[in-house]
Amino acid sequence: MITLIGTEPLDLRLTLVDSAQCFRWTQIGDCFAAAFEGGPVLLRQSGRGIEAEGAFEVDALRRYLDLDRDYGAVALEYAHIPAARRAVELFPGLRVMNQPPWEALVCFILSANNNVSRIRGLTDALCRRLGRRWEWEGAALYGFPSPEALAACGEPVLRALKVGYRAPFLIETARRVVEGFPLDALRDMPYDEAHRLLVTLPGVGDKVADCVLLFGCGHTSAFPVDVWVARLLREWLGVACTTRAAMARQARALLGENAGLMQQFLFHAARTGAIEL
Repeated sequence: MITLIGTEPLDLRLTLVDSAQCFRWTQIGDCFAAAFEGGPVLLRQSGRGIEAEGAFEVDALRRYLDLDRDYGAVALEYAHIPAARRAVELFPGLRVMNQPPWEALVCFILSANNNVSRIRGLTDALCRRLGRRWEWEGAALYGFPSPEALAACGEPVLRALKVGYRAPFLIETARRVVEGFPLDALRDMPYDEAHRLLVTLPGVGDKVADCVLLFGCGHTSAFPVDVWVARLLREWLGVACTTRAAMARQARALLGENAGLMQQFLFHAARTGAIEL
């Protein structure tokens, strides 16, 4: 059954694949497919709006795609910043996703010292090896491995999947989650407390923690700083700190509670060359 889930501006390719915030969706023709909440889901853009097919709750899928946020109002907050205003104009269909915290945690541990293509490849390999398999529209789709599956996985298995030095980080982090690390509670904690807890996990530094908080826990002030963001902060916003942690703090002070949302627009504009640094 095909369900219309929304008519809001949303570019599926940009949000699900090209913006480097999620590494789970596969394009099949003009559709995008992935396992969502325990089953396969197919998304497509039509003349009606965003359509979905599969077993899902409409409210959950809208929340995942951040369709209920007024991005026009967010853009107005930053209209006085030329680069921010231009980035929003260039990418009106970009949304900052609300992914499951566990998936965001694993994917962004894998992201350390990696490019987007390799992160997608490692995520896919992990799902194929440890996740549930479905057949959908002639394609195989794989669910994300549970913390229990990853915790029970031997390091040689992960190294065979080419995750490299991240293998023990993934296993130990999964064990911590299985043993009660409050991953799902991070959303309701103050940003500083949630960040402090996350960086106690193996393989989680400041940038990975901010990615998990922004893309998996709804902390819209979280501001991940990589090489692209460090450059744009210096050249577009005049942030002159010497460390990325200090840059993130100054960016949050400068941009406020939606700093992370604006970061995603600026990051994509910088990484793709849409706005020259």
